[in-house]
Amino acid sequence: MALCAVNLAECAEEKIPPSTLAEIHLTAAVGLRTRCGGRLGFLASYFLSRAQSLCGPERSAVPDSLRWLCHPLGQKFFMERSWSVKSAAKESLYCAQRSPADPVAQVHQAFCKNLLERAVESLVKPQAKKKAGDQEEESCEFSSALEYLKLLTSFVDSVGVVSPPFSSSSVLKSALGPDIVCRWWTSAITMAISWLQGDDVAVRAHFTEVERVPKALEVTESPLVKAVLHTCRAMHAALPGKADGQQSCFCHCEWASGHLWSSLNVSGATCDPALNHVVQLLTSDLLLSLRTALWQKQAGASQALGETYHASGAELAGFQRDLGSLRRLAHGFCPAYRKVFLHEATVRLMAGASPTRTHQLLEHSLRRRTPQSTKHGEVDAWPGQRERATAILLACRHLPLSFLSSPGQRAVLLAEAARTLEKVGDRRSCSDCQQMIVKLGGGTAIAAS
Repeated sequence: MALCAVNLAECAEEKIPPSTLAEIHLTAAVGLRTRCGGRLGFLASYFLSRAQSLCGPERSAVPDSLRWLCHPLGQKFFMERSWSVKSAAKESLYCAQRSPADPVAQVHQAFCKNLLERAVESLVKPQAKKKAGDQEEESCEFSSALEYLKLLTSFVDSVGVVSPPFSSSSVLKSALGPDIVCRWWTSAITMAISWLQGDDVAVRAHFTEVERVPKALEVTESPLVKAVLHTCRAMHAALPGKADGQQSCFCHCEWASGHLWSSLNVSGATCDPALNHVVQLLTSDLLLSLRTALWQKQAGASQALGETYHASGAELAGFQRDLGSLRRLAHGFCPAYRKVFLHEATVRLMAGASPTRTHQLLEHSLRRRTPQSTKHGEVDAWPGQRERATAILLACRHLPLSFLSSPGQRAVLLAEAARTLEKVGDRRSCSDCQQMIVKLGGGTAIAAS
């Protein structure tokens, strides 16, 4: 029927608008991809390119709802990735439902989820890339994630903005408007990146959007949505200038931690398991980072008074619960173990445990990636640049001096950490690192004795 529609549309010539003709060709391409698979893949590619050519050389006539297919990533997803078209509307925690009568819209939904997954995965599994003519690796976890999110934002508002051909069709009317569910997730992940970068202004700006949870998400009563929402509230409460910020942040961390644990114990089959996994992994890492930041503030205040601060039982219990979630999520996902070692060392520092084992755990994060390890496919087990810089900060700030190298070498390590943190865009940690360098240069002890 799709091929018959193409023939009739071609015969109609100028009587059919180019945008409608393009949709007919795309629908035929979807049918060939879903029904015939790889056997007639070249025909699907032909109809896709034909649809693009119908929109003009500059593609100015491309409908907003089809603009994503003119992007190289959209074309690659359409032709190479695995997706399906169902007769019933697909339920998803990350996207609004698409009309089952519009197969192209269903593929668009799958593409949006793919972009969101790639954005989150670039945070939990950062890759290093080399600049042209440069031997030094450049960490790209934040930049890659922001690129995917920016692209997703440009496509997420183009769901069915073209007027349906039959105004009386309630099914097509329901598909009109932006995808506010996917937009909410985009805002939440962008807020998390802003907090990790230490951009307080951006955190406040995105928090306004995150607080407006779509009704479609509220009615699901999803523990994962609640965990992400409370994590965002904790990040907002942790910003400077709030009277009860630390206590509020701790309470939201506790609520988020409980919901995260509940989401890990949901029985039965769930939609989008791969996307759920990386979002849970990011949430657990954010909670542990928030708890670490709270402890660092209290420890810094006590150290200024010449006292030693150890975390309370409630703080340690919450940290251990989130660390348990991270360990569970890390099973079978090697990149997560890099964070497990770092957070295990942190909880030992919080509890004032023996520094010997703590130093051994930090050593895992202080290792450098070697060409041999990359060649043999062991790259996932090695720490990322940001994990290594964070481990340097923890070691120099909290380990006894006897476990560290000479002051000159420590200054070199801190300078390296500062360069790395500046490169990845972590302003907060970079500022802390620079302050430690100043203290070290002034002869002030920066490690606990």
